[in-house]
Amino acid sequence: MLRKLEKNETINTSMFGGFSPFWSWIGEQVYIADTAEEIIQVVPKDKRILNTSSFFELMQFNYILGDSTLFQGVYRMPWHAELSHKGVIKKPPIPHGNKLVSPKDSARQLQLLLEEELKQVVTGSETVYLLLTGGLDSRVIAGVLKKIEPKLTCKIKCATWGQDNSRDVVYAKRIANGYNWEFVHIPYTAELLWENIERGAIWGASEVAGIHLHGMDWFKNIKKDDLVIAASFGDSIGRAEFSSVHLSQVKLDKITNKHRLIHPSLVDDLIGQASKDRSRAWEGEVSTHSWVKCELDQQENYMRRMLCHIMNYIRQFGKLHQAFTSDKVVEYMWSITPECRNDDVYFEILKNLDQRLYSLPWARNGIAPDGTKETDESLKKNYHDWEKWMRTDLKEKLEPLYFSKELDELNLFNPIAKKHLWETWQKEGPEAFGKGQDIVKVCSLELTRRNYLLKADHRKTKQIDVVYDLIKYGVERILKR
Repeated sequence: MLRKLEKNETINTSMFGGFSPFWSWIGEQVYIADTAEEIIQVVPKDKRILNTSSFFELMQFNYILGDSTLFQGVYRMPWHAELSHKGVIKKPPIPHGNKLVSPKDSARQLQLLLEEELKQVVTGSETVYLLLTGGLDSRVIAGVLKKIEPKLTCKIKCATWGQDNSRDVVYAKRIANGYNWEFVHIPYTAELLWENIERGAIWGASEVAGIHLHGMDWFKNIKKDDLVIAASFGDSIGRAEFSSVHLSQVKLDKITNKHRLIHPSLVDDLIGQASKDRSRAWEGEVSTHSWVKCELDQQENYMRRMLCHIMNYIRQFGKLHQAFTSDKVVEYMWSITPECRNDDVYFEILKNLDQRLYSLPWARNGIAPDGTKETDESLKKNYHDWEKWMRTDLKEKLEPLYFSKELDELNLFNPIAKKHLWETWQKEGPEAFGKGQDIVKVCSLELTRRNYLLKADHRKTKQIDVVYDLIKYGVERILKR
C-alpha cells in the first residue's frame, strides 16, 4: 500500500528479518510503499533516472547493496531503523558474542525459542502454509510445527515448487504425507520461468532477477488471513551458513566489474560507491571481528535485499513470516561463537523432534543426517532447468531485450563485453549452469526501462561520450597516417 507519511509520524522496521518498505522524498513529502510498483508511480516520469551504481552492484552480487534501488531517489529501509520526515535513522544491530555451547544445549534452547516464535505468529490464522523443501531448515520448522500442532487451531498445509522427479519435491512430499498434512505441488516450467522474469522486472523493478520468484504466484489462491511460513533464514541463523559456505570461511568479496560488462570509464567510481554501500550493513557494530562484519553483510545485503525482497511477493496475497527471525532466536544464536553454530545443532534438533526427519536424505547430497543414502538414482538434485529453458525455450524472448537499442542508449555497458557475454553463454550448451542469471538481469533492466520509462543518468552519459569521442579521434588519426 502506498501512502504519505504524516508530519509527526515515524515508521519502524523490525530488529531483524522483517519487511523493508520502499520510501522516497517527492518534493517535501515522504512516501512509503510496500512495492516498487507503488513507489515508482509517484516519481515524476522525467525524474525516473537509472541509479548506475545499483545496477553495477546487482551484476556483481545478484542483489543491490545498502538501501538504494535502480531508481535514483527511491530507497529501501534497513532493519532496526526509523523513518520520519528527517530521513532514516539506523539503530545498532543485534550484538554478537563468543559463547561456547554444546550442540545438544544450543539445539534444546533453539527448539524452545522456535516453538515460542511459531506459536505467536500462527495465532489468528485459519490456514498455515509451510514452504517445505528437501533441505534441513524447513524440515526443522516442520518438526516444530508438528510438535506444537495439538495446541494450535489452524490447519497446516505444505507447498513445494519444482519438477516431479527432484529431491526437493519428493522429500517434501514424504514429510507432508508422514504428518497427514495436505501437500501442494507447484510445477516448474519454462512458461513459469518467463512469467517470473516479467514479474521480477515490473513488480520488483529488477532489484533481483525474477528467476528467483519460483512458484510464488500460486499463493494468489490463498486468503488474506492465511499465513505462509518460510525458513530461508534457517541455515544462516542455525548453522551460520550462507550459500553452502560456513561463516568462518565467508569473506568480503572483492568488488570487480563482472564480465567487464560495465563501461570502463565508470568502474572506478562505481567500485568506490559499492564499497560504501556494503559497509552500511555494519554501521553501529562495536565488534572488530571480521566474521561479524561478514555476517552483517550477508544478512543485511544478501538476505534482506535478495531473499527477503523475492519472498515479499507473497505478502500481496496473505501474511508472510520468516522463521528463525524472532528477536530471541537471533539474540541467542548470535551470542554463540560461529564454530558452535554448525550442522550438529540441526542434527540434534531433528533427532529430538522426529527420527524420521533425521533419517530422511538431504536434497543437497542425497544423504540423510544419520548417513542413510538415497537409493532412487533417478531423483534430480536440481528442482528446475533454468539454464536449459533460457537457452532454448526463452531465447527468442530474451535476445531482443538483451540487444535492445534503447537499452544500449542508457550508455551503461561496454558493448564489446556485452556481446561477448551473450556469445559465450550460448556456447556453454543447453545443459550447462553458467551465466544465465546475468543475462536475465540485463534483459530485466530493459523490461523495467520500458515499463517505467527509466532514463539514463546524463552525468554518466556525458562521461562515456567523452571517452567514445577520444577513442574515435584516436582511430581517425591512425587512419590518416
